[in-house]
Amino acid sequence: METGTKSGEVRVEKVGGKSMVTKCFSKYPLKFIIPKKAGPSKTDSVWIYSLTYGGGIVSGDVISSGLYVGDGSTTVLTTQASTKVYKSLGSKCSEQLFEKQVFRVVPGSSLVLVDWITSGRHESGEVWDFNLYKSTNNIFFSDGQPLFLDTVLLEQGGIAPLAERMQDYRVIAMVVLLG
Repeated sequence: METGTKSGEVRVEKVGGKSMVTKCFSKYPLKFIIPKKAGPSKTDSVWIYSLTYGGGIVSGDVISSGLYVGDGSTTVLTTQASTKVYKSLGSKCSEQLFEKQVFRVVPGSSLVLVDWITSGRHESGEVWDFNLYKSTNNIFFSDGQPLFLDTVLLEQGGIAPLAERMQDYRVIAMVVLLG
């Protein structure tokens, strides 16, 4: 993986029979936290928390990261809390979020992928109150063959406002279990 354009990268490999982080770097606005202990002592899994400074994404943030999990290794990559997208004054940029996750899996590997979004801060009247949300999740075999290609696109406009089209739904989730 080329690290020059990435905000961060983590590599997990088997070392002495245990899953271990062998490479980790991150730069603003991304940070990785890797606790020494997460879960029962017999669990061979590296937990990686991905977070941004200030707890969210601000207008203009571009984040690109890579995660490599070696043969026989187990890793959990998650966020410390829900990621917030903060509004910026006088700009529509913060009312749109584009997210793309690409996974490459080798035969025999497993993947649990959960991608979800909530409608916003209900108490503040922010229910599906953004212009555009686009989340793409692609899973490929190591030879480049596509296994799973999915995009969720929510945008204002059309026949009715987004909040009206979503009715009483407050969460959308996509879950993929592989292996």
